[in-house]
Amino acid sequence: MSTEQLEFKVNGEWEKFAEENSWASFIPEFAVDSNGQKFMRGRGRSIAYKIVSEDAQGKQEYKCSQCDGEILGTEVAHPIWDGPFPCSGSGRCHYETVPYCPNCEEKPSFHGSPIER
Repeated sequence: MSTEQLEFKVNGEWEKFAEENSWASFIPEFAVDSNGQKFMRGRGRSIAYKIVSEDAQGKQEYKCSQCDGEILGTEVAHPIWDGPFPCSGSGRCHYETVPYCPNCEEKPSFHGSPIER
């Protein structure tokens, strides 16, 4: 099935997170096809991931909907600009894990958007 025909939406919890954290590299959108298969993709991305399992705590496992490959996660560092001068800070970073398909997508850059405080 072509994932382009699916209607992806960001749920309310993630929409609120996105509004409060414009620096975030990954905001998930979700869709369900007519067979009940659940999908997830990053907002603004075209590659979707099939949700292949979900445990009682809500932890999900994914496969790429295009190549059926394993979805990996990579760390993206967001520098925290909390210093007294523009673009300055203490050197602290917030780390975010961003999923991607190593067969169909480029690995996300380690260097994320700064968080301004």
